[in-house]
Amino acid sequence: MSVGQIIRFYRQKIGLTQEELGRGICTLSYISKIELEQTAYSHDIIKVISDRLNIDIEKEVALLENMENQLNRWHKFIIMQKMDFVEAMYKEFERIPFLNSTEYAAYYTLLKARYYILKKDYVKTYSILQSVKKIYQNLPPFEKNLQLHVWGIYYIETNEISLEKDTRQAINILKEIDIDKYRNDEYYYHIARANHLIQNKTMAYAQAEKALRHFKDTKNFKMALETEAFMLAQIHNDKNTDIKQIEESYYNLIQECDLLNAVEIKEILLGNLSFVYWRRKDYIKAQRLCIEALNLVEKPSAPYLKTLRNYLILCQDGKLIKKTEALRMAHKGRSVAKQMNNMLYQILFKIITFRIEDKKKQYYEYIEVKALPYFQSANHLSLLKKYAMELYEYYLETAQYENAAKISNILVEL
Repeated sequence: MSVGQIIRFYRQKIGLTQEELGRGICTLSYISKIELEQTAYSHDIIKVISDRLNIDIEKEVALLENMENQLNRWHKFIIMQKMDFVEAMYKEFERIPFLNSTEYAAYYTLLKARYYILKKDYVKTYSILQSVKKIYQNLPPFEKNLQLHVWGIYYIETNEISLEKDTRQAINILKEIDIDKYRNDEYYYHIARANHLIQNKTMAYAQAEKALRHFKDTKNFKMALETEAFMLAQIHNDKNTDIKQIEESYYNLIQECDLLNAVEIKEILLGNLSFVYWRRKDYIKAQRLCIEALNLVEKPSAPYLKTLRNYLILCQDGKLIKKTEALRMAHKGRSVAKQMNNMLYQILFKIITFRIEDKKKQYYEYIEVKALPYFQSANHLSLLKKYAMELYEYYLETAQYENAAKISNILVEL
């Protein structure tokens, strides 16, 4: 964007014609040539025109000349999740009225979509991404790859909070990225998470290793910590892994969370370690850690619903709380899920309620009629496998072989 383009932008913004802007200064034709950069012009004339537009043209030009560097800095702060800097720079960019008329408009708009992902405003994110798709149909290679990356992150985040149904969307779109042209190794972290969504833990771990090296090289300590937590979750249920080693790894990372004030990561680690203990039937330890996680997690939110559900399941398995208390918490979970319009957790808390009430017939009917069709349509593979297997075993135990055969078809396709 040139001096002339800046002048044209502000002239149009305040509603002046070229003739009105040049009145008493120069001809309409001269203003037109200045705006089109088709003539030489003196500093004095530009100063008079700028005063009429009430702008500091030198400041505006300086902003523009430094724009790419500033956007790159903002991108870096977004990746590092340094929210004070992210917010401050966002406010600065929003005060530049001509930014969306420059060659950097698409880059800025895509970074703004990433900004709203950090803010967990997925409605705004989706709206921005759709506008980019509509307005900028021939993006340069970097911006095109960034667009794919932001879509991938959006699908990961919305899937993990159960707003987006198809678990394969993230992996499919991230695979379109040309990493040689994009040159942003943060990509490996998101391709790892996308693999995790489709239950490919081996590939998830391998890609996360690449991301971890990148985050350590760039001194992105928070993301390095988050990646280590993610990698630990891929292997913590491996029967060949020593439980003492797993415990030590978790507690080391939890200690790092305290040093970095990484509350969200700490909550995830506590929940994951609680799950490790639950799988080993150490219900007391699992309960203690899950309570810690519940105290940290943001409410209301999908992570809160997930943690509350896990707490109820382990307490049921370990017979740790009274039936009345369990029912109260299950009803609360379903109520919060309804308020959030989260169908997945409405179904999951209904399943738990039937289990707590020991209504076996209604429990299995609900799984077959309501839960499994939803899990299939939403492509929630791990839940589909878990509850289909449970229903299959129930039908075998009760000699309902025809029904068992139907459910076996679901399991075969997984």
